Amino acid sequence: MRLKAGEPRWVYVIFLIGLFTYSARLILDSGFANSALIYVAIPFLISLAIFQLTRPPQDGRLIAAYLGHLRIATIIMLATSAILFEGFICVLFFMPIYFLIITLDFFIRLWAQQRKAKRDAKFQAAVWPLLIMILSVEGLSPSTSFERANSITRSVIVDANVDKLKTNMSKPIELPQSRHWFLSIFPLPVDVKAGSLDAGDVHTMDFVYKRWFFTNVKRGEFHLKIDSVSDSKVTTSVIKNTSYLSTYLEVKGTEVNFKPLGTDQTEVALTIHYERRLDPAWYFAPMQEFAIGQSADYLIQSVIVREKADE
Repeated sequence: MRLKAGEPRWVYVIFLIGLFTYSARLILDSGFANSALIYVAIPFLISLAIFQLTRPPQDGRLIAAYLGHLRIATIIMLATSAILFEGFICVLFFMPIYFLIITLDFFIRLWAQQRKAKRDAKFQAAVWPLLIMILSVEGLSPSTSFERANSITRSVIVDANVDKLKTNMSKPIELPQSRHWFLSIFPLPVDVKAGSLDAGDVHTMDFVYKRWFFTNVKRGEFHLKIDSVSDSKVTTSVIKNTSYLSTYLEVKGTEVNFKPLGTDQTEVALTIHYERRLDPAWYFAPMQEFAIGQSADYLIQSVIVREKADE
C-alpha cells in the first residue's frame, strides 16, 4: 500500500534498511556470496519496495519523483553497506549496476502504471520481473555460470636487450604512485619483498586496505613464486593471496616473454592469468578485463622496463 501525505516515510526506509541488510547477510554467508543475487536481485527488490511505498509522480514531476526514488535507494545502499562493514571499493563496484537496475525498474513500473488499462503494458511489466529472476540465477551453479578463467596479454617494444630487462626484474620493486585513474582506486602494497629472479624464489607483498578510508582495516598478503626462468621467458604462479583483491578475482600467475628484435631492442609481452569471482559476467567481466590490462601495462613499465628509474 502506498504512503499517503503526512505518513512517516522514513520509518519504512529504516525498515527496508534492516530487511535488506538481513537478506544480504544471508546471501553473503552462503555459497552464493559472489552470485548475481546480490548485484541484480537485491537492487530490483529495493526498487520495487520503494516504488510501492511512495506516491506516484504527479504530472510534470517525473524527474523529481525519479530523483527522490534514487535518493532513498542510495540511502538504503549506503546504510546497508555500512552495517555489513563493506568497504568503499565494494560500494564503488556496486553503484553502477545498482543504479542501472533501480533506474530501469522505476521507469518500467511507472510506464506500466500509466498504461495500466492496456494489456500489452501489463504483459510487458510482468516480463520484467521474470527477466530479473533469470539474470539473478547466474553464479548459483556451474550450469548457470559463464567462463571464469581468462588471461590478458600486453606487449611493448623497448630499447633494451633481454639481459638488461631481466636485470631490471631482479631489482627491488618500488611501485610508483602514478597510475591509471581506475587502478588508483586500489591501495598499493605497503611492503614489497622482492629482489631476485631465480626459479623457486617467492616475492611477497603486504596489503593494508582501510575499508572506510581511515578505519575498518583489512590486512592481507600476496605471494608470487618464480616457477621458471629461461632465455626467452619468465613464468610465475600465485601460491597465496589473502589481500582484498582476492574478493573480486583470483590471479593465477604470469608469463613474461622476450623477443629480441635487434642488438638493443626487445619486444616484451606480459600475460596475466586470472579467474573472475563475481557475477554477473556481463558487468564484471569487461570491468576486470580492463583492470587487468591496465595492471599489465603498469607492471611492464614499473618492474620490467623501468625507464624512469634509469633516467
